[in-house]
Amino acid sequence: MKSRLLVLFSSLFLISFNAFAQYPEDALRLAESGYGVSAKSVAMGGAMTGLAQGFDATYFNPAGLAQSRQSQLQFGLNFLGYTDNSTYLGNNNSLSSSQTDLSSLGLVYPFPTTRGSFVIAFGYNHGPDYNAALGVSGFNPNSSIIPSLYYPGDTLADIAYMDFLENTNQQPYVSGNVNQSGNVYTSGGLNNWLAAAGLDIGPGFSLGLTLNLISGQYKYIQNFQETGVSGNSYNSTEFTSFALKNEDNQSINGWNAKLGMMYRLHDSGGNTIARFGATIEFPTLLTINDNFSSSGTATFAAGLLGPAGSYSYATSNGYGQSESPYPGPTLQYDVTTPFKFSLGVSGGTAQLQAAADIQYVDWTQLSFSNFNLPSNQSPSSTLNAQIKQQYRATTSIRAGIEYALTNPNYSLLVPYLRAGVGYLPSPYSGDGSSQAQKLVSGGIGVKIQNSIELDVAYQYDFWNTTSQLYPSTVINGITYASQSTSNEKITNTNFLFTFKYDF
Repeated sequence: MKSRLLVLFSSLFLISFNAFAQYPEDALRLAESGYGVSAKSVAMGGAMTGLAQGFDATYFNPAGLAQSRQSQLQFGLNFLGYTDNSTYLGNNNSLSSSQTDLSSLGLVYPFPTTRGSFVIAFGYNHGPDYNAALGVSGFNPNSSIIPSLYYPGDTLADIAYMDFLENTNQQPYVSGNVNQSGNVYTSGGLNNWLAAAGLDIGPGFSLGLTLNLISGQYKYIQNFQETGVSGNSYNSTEFTSFALKNEDNQSINGWNAKLGMMYRLHDSGGNTIARFGATIEFPTLLTINDNFSSSGTATFAAGLLGPAGSYSYATSNGYGQSESPYPGPTLQYDVTTPFKFSLGVSGGTAQLQAAADIQYVDWTQLSFSNFNLPSNQSPSSTLNAQIKQQYRATTSIRAGIEYALTNPNYSLLVPYLRAGVGYLPSPYSGDGSSQAQKLVSGGIGVKIQNSIELDVAYQYDFWNTTSQLYPSTVINGITYASQSTSNEKITNTNFLFTFKYDF
């Protein structure tokens, strides 16, 4: 009976959007990086591999911890906004959502040493946010979501059949000429509970390691409606409307590690004039526990089914409400993310610092494993083959600049201006520059008496994508093509506030 979990779970993600349009994208979402843990890092475009120090180093390059000469407490808040401007069936729609998170909370402690340094840190960093939204509407003459609900071999788990939207052979009555509207909201994110250390192993050369225990959640809610049009009897059923709701709730746990190195170049006076950094983020090992459900309500005027009326049916974890057990068992599986390799350089004077990063990720190394399904029903090999076909390796570029309005060496109050840019190619094979994520950022900060630092930053991201809201389906040899593509322009805004106290 567990095989039905796979069928419905795959269907749930096919009836979705952009990064969730197909089941392999579930792994891609889990492999994404966050926006950064401090206002300074965000304002500088995330170009911190060759610059990070203090608690920021636990996220970007733990070798940078070795630069700390004072203990540090850091606290940060993140305010994330998301807007999707879509075009669907000739109609323009816009939908937005927002999310507020604790971005960082941590402590850095340098141990007294006779030479060099040894610094530890522990605390919390926020990983990727899953805040997103999509809204669509329009008249569809050639396609309907109803055929995609087909559940072969088990009518009791087939919402369309149980709502009298299919005949006794599970052939749908409705396949087009419907008004469609819908929305999708997602939320949640990953949390990193960390311990890190950095130490000098030679003049100007340091190594560092961060260990992250990861927890988080992901919530997906989709509402989709179809209504009939006058003059169409829909195979004499007098179909009036259909409302579908899909929900998915995931709990996520795992761990990973990041190894970093940094070399600091000094002038004859002992001042750091350049830094060179490199990191290896090892694959993240994640276990996902997934609970998903669908419910649908169909209404009819008097017709083939008899008197006018409505019919409702629900499924949970692949089992229909008329089956036992209901709800069905939780689906569990593992995801392993790729290695991530970063190089960074920074340099300048006490008043002016510039930094640049590149990051290489081979997204084809994403993989699924350990489904709690019988081995002959596990989708791991099929999904991993799809990942190889759909994804590619990418190289991302980031750069940032920081300017102190007064000389930090001689001033008790130092205001900073910061700006950054980034270009993150799409991991999908065949995508071009319009699908790449572009970001611009800026921020200001002030350091008071060399111990208190207050920073704010704003980041603006934008990219294009397309979504297929539901798949084409073959039922008893008949193909029901999906004409449900949404073209979207995505904008993401990120506002951060960070407080740092050195003592």
